[in-house]
Amino acid sequence: MKKEFSINVISNACGVKPHTIRTWEKRYQVFTPERSKGGQRLYSEVDLTKAKLIVSLIEQGHTISRLARNSVQDLRSLLVVNKGEDSESGKMFNTVETKKLLQHLANFNIDMVASGMQHLRLSLGVKEFIFKIVLPVMQEIEKLYLKGIYSVTQEHIISTIVGDQIHQINLSNHGPNRDRFAIATPEGNVHELPIMIAEIICNANRISTNYLGASHPAECLSEAVNALKCKTIVMGVISSAQWNYEKNIVPYLESMDKYLKNNVKVLLGGGREVDFPEFKNIENVKVIKSFEDFDEMLIELKYSLK
Repeated sequence: MKKEFSINVISNACGVKPHTIRTWEKRYQVFTPERSKGGQRLYSEVDLTKAKLIVSLIEQGHTISRLARNSVQDLRSLLVVNKGEDSESGKMFNTVETKKLLQHLANFNIDMVASGMQHLRLSLGVKEFIFKIVLPVMQEIEKLYLKGIYSVTQEHIISTIVGDQIHQINLSNHGPNRDRFAIATPEGNVHELPIMIAEIICNANRISTNYLGASHPAECLSEAVNALKCKTIVMGVISSAQWNYEKNIVPYLESMDKYLKNNVKVLLGGGREVDFPEFKNIENVKVIKSFEDFDEMLIELKYSLK
């Protein structure tokens, strides 16, 4: 007989609260448990193994959004690669400034979080602020939220403050439309902070952008890209409770392709490789797994254009 475990068994084995397990299931589709006759969730041995691996990888600095759709084998390979290494977020949180931010957030001292974040933005270069402050802060908050130490309200507070600071970064964004990257998310995907960060990284690398915002119907996004004559579309595609990457991305791209009038390249931030079909106007689809990979790609592109 196959072994089946309740949510409390998974919770106790991993050291995370039951509501965290439910969040992983609902928001990130980590599990698809069966149900008992009484409606209780029943998890498999694979689910238990996967949960333990995810907790270990989160401790090493990975985010649940990047881990969620990986197989047990893929998760094990990540754990081996990173075993014994200090994550960048762990190193960063040894500093006084970021520890203060966390403490102020824990106490709901919103003004101190905002002023501390602003001080760091003004004191550092743009890339240093993004890669050494913003991304590690968001990763650490997500980790603490999943452990039940911070609430979803605190997660929203820090996202709002980070978004406000990003809006205040003023970088040159000049260049012909044909060389600009259109930046957006598909209809139903309302995660705007990742594409805001993507735009800043583009501009820091002197790649001009047309920032179109979140949640675009395929026809509308194609219409905008046609009018702007953009050759590259950057889309944030992290799964959520409202939008499932593996279920929605191919139909969305197929619908976009029908309305595009010129050849374009599509960069998918936060997605994973799936079986993409042949498109008529979308000439290439590239999955970007991290902001660090995105930055490296833009650096290579910048030097190739010189």
